[in-house]
Amino acid sequence: MEVRQEVFWKAAANLLSASRFVLAGLWLAAYASGDGRPALLGAIALAAAASDFADGRLARWAASGDQFGRWLDAIADIVFILAALSCEARAGSIPAYIPVLISLSFAQYALDSVVILGSGVPVASRLGHWAGAFNYVLVIVLALAPAPRLPGRVIRAAAPLIAVFYLAAIVERALNYRRGQRRSTQLGSPAMQHERAARGYSDRHGRIH
Repeated sequence: MEVRQEVFWKAAANLLSASRFVLAGLWLAAYASGDGRPALLGAIALAAAASDFADGRLARWAASGDQFGRWLDAIADIVFILAALSCEARAGSIPAYIPVLISLSFAQYALDSVVILGSGVPVASRLGHWAGAFNYVLVIVLALAPAPRLPGRVIRAAAPLIAVFYLAAIVERALNYRRGQRRSTQLGSPAMQHERAARGYSDRHGRIH
């Protein structure tokens, strides 16, 4: 029975993650049809944020997190965020360099975790974790209150500072890797260090973002 329950909760967590692919499709369909109503886009954005909040906590509660689920969570996040913010950039709500920087940051995150650090699961940096949360703040604000409403105007005016934040997350990750190289002779290989870090982060926060 316990095995069946673990399979059930793992499937439930993965379905929550996968729902963001569907929500990305709904956002793209709304944009293609010219339907940018805040009620519609806001509902999609809030549903995506809620699924991102719940899936990792559900997996942690049921002790059913695994490598596949963590990568599914991360990929579903970036697909939804880039779908939404690329549409917003095309509509002129934000500069195009914002989704470009997010995509570069995710590419670094994935390649660094697998190729350089040799980890089987995504390994987040501190700023990278907060950047992942801020991505949803951007999407929700632009969905519910786009320019010319005040929140949307503030986001557009603050775009250069937002870009600096994403650049700082990219630089922080690069510096973390350099520091990890210097510690490797004392603590073991980078892969072993970051596997331990990934397990510790997962224990504290559920799935890694």
